Amino acid sequence: MCGIFGFYLKNTLSDANIQDGIKATKRLLHRGPDNVGYWYDRSKGIFLGHTRLSIIDSSTSSNQPFIKNSTQLVYNGEIYNYHALKKTLQNQNINFETNGDTEVLSELLNNNIEKNLNSIDGMFSFAFYKKGVLFLAIDSFGEKPLYWYESKKGFYFSSEPEPLVKMLKLDLSLHNDSILDFLVLGYIPSPDTAYNGLYRCEPSTLIRVTRFGGVKLKKYWSYPTQHVGSGLVKKATSQQLDDITQLLIDSLARRTISDVPVGLFLSSGVDSSLIAALLCKELNRDDILAFTVAYDKKLIHDESIDAARIAKYLNMRHITVNSDQNENDHNMDDLHMMFGEPNSGLTAFSVEQMSHLAKRNFGVALSGTGGDELFFGYGKYNFLYKYRYFLTSKLARSVTNKFLKNIADISSRLKTIGLLTNVSPNDVLFALKDIPYFSDHMMYKVFRGYGDRHYDNITAKNIVLRQRTFDLSVHMPNMIIPAMERGSMKASLEVRTPFLSKDLIKYTSELDYRTFVKFGQKNVLRSILGRYIPPSITSTPKRGFSFPVSRFINSSLPTDTYFDNKMINYVLNKNNVDSRWGKVAVRLLMLDYYNNIPSNSIDLNFSKFEL
Repeated sequence: MCGIFGFYLKNTLSDANIQDGIKATKRLLHRGPDNVGYWYDRSKGIFLGHTRLSIIDSSTSSNQPFIKNSTQLVYNGEIYNYHALKKTLQNQNINFETNGDTEVLSELLNNNIEKNLNSIDGMFSFAFYKKGVLFLAIDSFGEKPLYWYESKKGFYFSSEPEPLVKMLKLDLSLHNDSILDFLVLGYIPSPDTAYNGLYRCEPSTLIRVTRFGGVKLKKYWSYPTQHVGSGLVKKATSQQLDDITQLLIDSLARRTISDVPVGLFLSSGVDSSLIAALLCKELNRDDILAFTVAYDKKLIHDESIDAARIAKYLNMRHITVNSDQNENDHNMDDLHMMFGEPNSGLTAFSVEQMSHLAKRNFGVALSGTGGDELFFGYGKYNFLYKYRYFLTSKLARSVTNKFLKNIADISSRLKTIGLLTNVSPNDVLFALKDIPYFSDHMMYKVFRGYGDRHYDNITAKNIVLRQRTFDLSVHMPNMIIPAMERGSMKASLEVRTPFLSKDLIKYTSELDYRTFVKFGQKNVLRSILGRYIPPSITSTPKRGFSFPVSRFINSSLPTDTYFDNKMINYVLNKNNVDSRWGKVAVRLLMLDYYNNIPSNSIDLNFSKFEL
C-alpha cells in the first residue's frame, strides 16, 4: 500500500510550507518505503506527497504523484478490476503509458468521477487535483483510511492522523459523548476523531475542495437494503450456493493479481479456509503460500495445528511461524503509535507481528476479513434471531425476567437472556457484546440509555438487521478494518480482502436474511466449504483473532503507588475476578493515558463518570 499527504492553502506556498509538507509525508514512510514523491504549485497553494509500496508495475513510471493531462494524483490502494477498466478506456481511444492501475485511476477520475467511482472494485483513498479543484475519496467499505482538516488557512489531508496532529499542533477534544462512545465501543465513530477539527472520512465518501469555496462531501454508494422474507424460512438452494461461490472466485481472482508474491493468512476458521480451498481447487494457484502464526497457548488460543491440517488436505504450501512476543512487548505508547488516537483494537498488535513475519515470504496477504459481516457469521446474529421476541417484547421481557430469577441453576445462555431483559431494549445490542458491565448495577449508571444514540424502536423483526447494519457501517470500518490495516502497514505489507466485494454483498442482500441465521452459524459459507473440505476437518468452533488483554493491562498500569481514579480501580478489581472486564479496563486506561500526555491540556473530566 501507500501513504498520501497534502494540503490546499489559500495563500501561496512558502519554503516553510513545502518543507513542512515533505517532513509530514515522510512520517508515512512505513506505509510505503519504496519511493517518496512530492508535487506542488506555489502560486496555487497545492502540495501533494506520496510514499509508495510497489505492488503492481514496480517501475518508476508508476511513481506518484502521478501527472497526466494537467492533473495530479496521489493514491493509496489497489484497483482490482483495472484490466477491464483499462480496456474500456482504450476502446474510447485513451492511450496508456504504464502497466499499472494508477494511470487507469487517473484516467477514470479525469472523466466522470462519481460515475466511475462506482465502477471500481478495489480499496483506495486518493487526492486528485484538476483545474483548481481537489477531489478526495475513500472506497466503499472504508478499507483505506483518510483524515482531513479544514482551517482558515486551507484544507489538509493524510492517510494517518499523526502527520496532521504534529504539523498543525492539534489539540485533543474529548467531550462527554466521545468518552462514552469510546468506553462502550473502543473507538470514536467516524467522522469524528479525538482531535479538534480533525475528521476521519467515512466509507463511500467523495470530497470536493476548492481553494476559496470550502469543502463539500457526498456519498457515492450505499449498502443495498437487505431482503426480509416472509413465511417458511428456506435454506440456500444449490444454485444460490453456486452463485455465491462464483462471485467469491471472481473476487479472489482479481485480488491475486500482483507483481510480488502473494500469501494467505490461514487460521482454522471458515473464512480463510474457504479462501484457501478456492485458491487450490478453483484457481489452481499452487504458488500461493498459506501462513499461520503459532501462539503460546497459555496466553491466547492457537490455531496452527488445525490450520496445518487444512493446508495438508488441500495440498497447499504452508508454513507455521512461532510467535516471538515477550513480556515487554506492546504497551499504551505502542497503541497510541499504532492508531494516533484512542482506539482499543489490540488485534492490530497480533496483525503487526504476523505481518512482519509474513513479509519475509510475500508482499501481499489475503485475509478473511469481512466474511462475518457479509454472511451474518457472528454467533450474536443467531442468538438475536432465536430469542428476538424475548429480547424485544415488553410482556415477554417481563415474564422472562421474573421466570429466570426463580431458577438457581440455569445455562449460560439463559443467564445471558435474563441479564439482557434488565437493560432497556435499545441497549440490548450493546449489552449483548459487553454483558459484564452492562449488567453491573454500578456501571450501568454510566451506560444506561447509550443505545438510544444509535437505535430507536428495536423490534423482533428488525433486531438482527439493526445489529448487522451497525457492524457493517460503523464497527467494521472503525475497529475491524483499522486493526488489520494499521497492523499490516506497520510492516509495509498489503492485505487484500476477497469478501469485501460490492458484487458479493449486492447478491447476498437479495437473499432472505433469515437463510443466513436460521440454520446455524455461518451455515451458507459452511455449506460451500463442505464441497471442498470434509466438515470433520473444519468443524472447530469459531474463535476471534485476538491479543492477550491481561498482558497489555499489566504493561499499561500507571506506575504511581496510589492510583486516584475510583472508576478505573473499580473496573480493575472486577477484571481480577472476571477477565471479560478487560475490554473496558483497557479503554479506561487509554483515556487516562491521553489525559496525562503533557502536551494535552484537555481535561477528560472523569468526575462525570465516577461511581
